[in-house]
Amino acid sequence: MLRELFGRFYARACVFAGRFLPDGMLAADLVQEAFLYMWQHVPVLTDETAFKAYLYSCVKNKCLNYLRDHRVALQTEELREYEDDVQVDYWIIENELRARILEEIDRLPDVRREIMLMRLEGNSYEEISKELHLNINTLKTYKKQIYKDLRIRLKDLDVCVLVVLLSVWCA
Repeated sequence: MLRELFGRFYARACVFAGRFLPDGMLAADLVQEAFLYMWQHVPVLTDETAFKAYLYSCVKNKCLNYLRDHRVALQTEELREYEDDVQVDYWIIENELRARILEEIDRLPDVRREIMLMRLEGNSYEEISKELHLNINTLKTYKKQIYKDLRIRLKDLDVCVLVVLLSVWCA
């Protein structure tokens, strides 16, 4: 069970830690430390929501402790932002929503998945058209199908949240 939880949440926790630390390797190390701490000191949490909440809290504390202990020079405003629970809660929610959307994108058929991933990387329709050797109108048709598929697969999420996230990613 612990391996499964590590496999499911390690990448998400690394992205979250990256909000605090510019060094991706350091963020990954601290996430591993957080998992290790939880395995050694916390009774098994069977509720996934409780596990995620504890994990994110543990990762946040590991990052803040690192910043404090290594006297990383931060602007006072930046430190306040990190300590602001509302901001951290926003990051957690955003991180979870992104992960959920990316999981569903990975389940799309090959061409649609490739189109969506290229759009998320910031490629224009013209660039995607050239790369995949598809007509622009075909891309637009695929885009409609992709959004329809994602709306169905993510129907349990608030539609407004999806629209905002996808519009920001695919602007």
